[in-house]
Amino acid sequence: MSSRTCSLVLAAVAAVALTAVPASADPVVGVDYSCVQPAGNPQPNTPEWIQRDTLNQNCAGLRIRDQLANPAFGFGNYMEGDTLAVDQATDQLSRPTEPNGGVTTLIPGSKGADPFRSVRRWTAAGLGRVQAVHFTSSDGAELRGHIFLPSEKKFPEPKDGYPGVVITDGSIQAYEELYYWAAEDLAAHGYMAMTYDVQGQGDSDLFGSDCQPADNIPPSGAPSGSCQGVPYQQNYNFYQGAEDSLSYFLSDKNPFYRDVDASRLGIAGHSLGAGAVSVVGQCDTRVKTIVAWDNLSAPANCSGVTVPAAYQADKDHLLHTPAMGMSNDYLFNTQPTLSPPDEHSKMAGYLALKKAGVDTEEIVFRGATHLTYTYIPLVFQASELNERMASYYTVAWFDQYLRGDDTGFDRLTAAAFDNSADTDSIGAGVFDPSKAVPGDPFTGNVPYTINGIKVPDSVSFYYQSGWALHDPKNGHEANCLDVRAGCPATEPATP
Repeated sequence: MSSRTCSLVLAAVAAVALTAVPASADPVVGVDYSCVQPAGNPQPNTPEWIQRDTLNQNCAGLRIRDQLANPAFGFGNYMEGDTLAVDQATDQLSRPTEPNGGVTTLIPGSKGADPFRSVRRWTAAGLGRVQAVHFTSSDGAELRGHIFLPSEKKFPEPKDGYPGVVITDGSIQAYEELYYWAAEDLAAHGYMAMTYDVQGQGDSDLFGSDCQPADNIPPSGAPSGSCQGVPYQQNYNFYQGAEDSLSYFLSDKNPFYRDVDASRLGIAGHSLGAGAVSVVGQCDTRVKTIVAWDNLSAPANCSGVTVPAAYQADKDHLLHTPAMGMSNDYLFNTQPTLSPPDEHSKMAGYLALKKAGVDTEEIVFRGATHLTYTYIPLVFQASELNERMASYYTVAWFDQYLRGDDTGFDRLTAAAFDNSADTDSIGAGVFDPSKAVPGDPFTGNVPYTINGIKVPDSVSFYYQSGWALHDPKNGHEANCLDVRAGCPATEPATP
């Protein structure tokens, strides 16, 4: 079923549900909290193990179930997707010689992402400010994005400016709208955040100035193979894109550059973007901390990215930037896990940074997929609550390592989630007919919340999570070898 067909089906469901369901009815579908209940420790390949594994796979796909059962989501996805498709087509027509790189964005409705987090709805609610921006990459491609700023009423600009975070999207034709959840939540907590599309994806140019779009060959006289960034699926677009976006963000070409504190700058990225920020964050001294969504790595060198000479890190002490990684049980789709995998296989970057004495943390979410961090509707499996958990850890990490806010450390090491992510939970969730207002098809959506859920029950029982941090209250090292096991003094045995 195409995204367009899905959108039409969901819109039809929305229209019927809003007229047919009594306002006093109970929710048809709610959050499945069995996915964050104690999971036990069954032995491999036993009936108990298989039952737990089956539930885990089911949990990893519940976001699609909720989308299909939520007529408010269906209506929003249809309307927002069509609006953005028209905007994109109009923009492309105005630049006929500069083709956009996005392929998935050409599917009507695809850019709707989480319709409750659209720029229009977010700004109309008074939650912050947004400005569309564009800038030129190293190879001459024009990259496009948005800058999200806090509400001036809630967060008057600090004397030295807002702390800033630049977000690099993931590969395989991801686009910036999929990461609005992170930018909006950061802005709602007092950060200036920027999302953008790497070269060849979303609304950014497919070709740089070293290419001829008509036949995709280097300009006359250029060496063979010099047409960088084409095709789109390569490290250059993400690694150099993360560097170029950082330089733009801190330049006077950023319309808000006077409002950002250049001494408090972090970067975040997903998938191939996570690999990119893992490198740029260690190689460019302007970066003070990193968050990598599936997953963190620890570079051995700075090959693949060109950093301005003034900001190049000491190659003999390359690992120096505090960094957090998040990962998940599955990639795009679930599969049975009948025997224990290598429990440390998600922790390579974390372990390297820990060995180097750099503050780091790795959280692997239970029953989650690679698409936890991207709001792609109706296509790939994703869990219900893990995006909120990712937001919780992202904001807490930047609070600690950009703001020096000691409550960040408390949240990073807490045994249960508080409501810090819930206060900004405005996105898609489950549908409650009793909250639907007749005539307003956007109503009835109840965003996901995580307050009170226990952290050990939320992390993977297949892969280990841990942290190695310095407690800001006393400067002492704080280590957790296994979050799920309650941070024992010695690492528990693999089941």
